[in-house]
Amino acid sequence: IKYIYQKNQERSAARNKGIKNANYQWVCFLDSDDKYHPTHLEEFKKLISKNNKQPALYFCGLGKNIYDNENYHYNNTHKNNIEFVLLNTVGTPRACSTKKILLEHKFNETLFIGEDMELWARILIDYELYFHHNKTFIQLEHENRSINLASSNECLKTLKYILRNNKEGVRKIIKNEVLSNEYFNISKHYLKKNKEISALNYLLKSIFINLRNRKNRHKLLLILSIFRLYKSQVLNQYRKC
Repeated sequence: IKYIYQKNQERSAARNKGIKNANYQWVCFLDSDDKYHPTHLEEFKKLISKNNKQPALYFCGLGKNIYDNENYHYNNTHKNNIEFVLLNTVGTPRACSTKKILLEHKFNETLFIGEDMELWARILIDYELYFHHNKTFIQLEHENRSINLASSNECLKTLKYILRNNKEGVRKIIKNEVLSNEYFNISKHYLKKNKEISALNYLLKSIFINLRNRKNRHKLLLILSIFRLYKSQVLNQYRKC
């Protein structure tokens, strides 16, 4: 293990420096609050060998808190690899690639959320994507990990940035689906902060940008709940007058 110090410049800068100092051809990532299953690197080696050690972007399956041997299921409604990473939101520790590719396509140090998704989209313009279904990366859920409203807004900006740079590669139906999901995430954060009007605004955006989304029934129930809550608050204020 080699420890390399630099003044905190956020994770993209740290990863770029780690890649630069890597001694070998293949690079994997691991965040401080997650872990690998003992077979994680072995499964990547098998996948890479199966594809003739082709320089590419490789992904593994994700387990939450514990390892289980069930296959990880990806959203496979994509028509190309860029759509795949937009639909599946694959975090950095689930990736493996070559040092050459990662030096050629570095993490964008101006992005703070979704920087991995933006990098994968750039890499996949030039290289192929391979993945396996074994849940060898274990994401440990904890309270400090929860994405907050600020980071959800940053994620939306990154998502729009990726879509602007890949207009020809992403179908409208996929664009609307991923934006709808992000609007819904933001609305839930506003609800947690008791900002019902802002939550309602993003819920409506989420519904109207993708009317066929399977979550729309749940969103409509949330809207009804917000109206009932708001009506109750108004009545309570009126009674106090």
